[in-house]
Amino acid sequence: MRILIRIMAVIMFIVGVGFFSYPIVLKESFDKQAVKTIREFEELKSPDPKNEKNDSSSHEENTAQKSTPYAELRMAMFDYNDKLFRNRQSGLIDQLSYEQPDFLMSDYGVDTSILGYITIPDIDIKLPIYNGASTENMAKGATYLANTSLPVGGENTNCVIAAHSRYKSIYMFREITQLKEGDEILITNLWETLVYKVVETRIISPDDSKNIYIQPGRSLVTLSTCHPYPDNYQRYLVYGELTDLF
Repeated sequence: MRILIRIMAVIMFIVGVGFFSYPIVLKESFDKQAVKTIREFEELKSPDPKNEKNDSSSHEENTAQKSTPYAELRMAMFDYNDKLFRNRQSGLIDQLSYEQPDFLMSDYGVDTSILGYITIPDIDIKLPIYNGASTENMAKGATYLANTSLPVGGENTNCVIAAHSRYKSIYMFREITQLKEGDEILITNLWETLVYKVVETRIISPDDSKNIYIQPGRSLVTLSTCHPYPDNYQRYLVYGELTDLF
């Protein structure tokens, strides 16, 4: 009988250790993957020279390409944002509109599933930004809501970035409720880091999409997460206005 009790005690101890260590293991795995993804994105900033034009292109074209890598992609992203504004985001009609991007980096020879990464120093956040707010992407980090402005800045833009407050014991955007006016939000793309400063916060219902539309004349980023945790029947929005880039 005593042996059975000891065996049961050992089993309960092992189960207890597993129960409390599981979230830690998940968090470490998530953090490692996020760091790896961001590092791989940073490596893309220096294109392989063998992919550069050097045969039929002029000296001026080669110089421009070296100073602005992925120039065609950059121009296409600005063009997309301009068309989005002129079309009044007509494609933003339902949840599926957020999930399935109609702009892919791979169409321009850039092999990555992310558009950049977000850094929020005041709440110690650094996450890759996946292209499209699908269930799969939401499990991996921050996500770009398709049919909103791509993260390159410019007038008449509003790039909407969403993340879970908490997912499987991993905190993502839960702390954005602590952000206050003047706090910085940094968005790094293939060419530069855009510096936004918080100008407003807002609590909305999940179907109140007018709050994430482009605001004419402004260059915005909007962060979105479920609220209040853990009930999640609303959305918490943080608006940032572009103030600088480097």
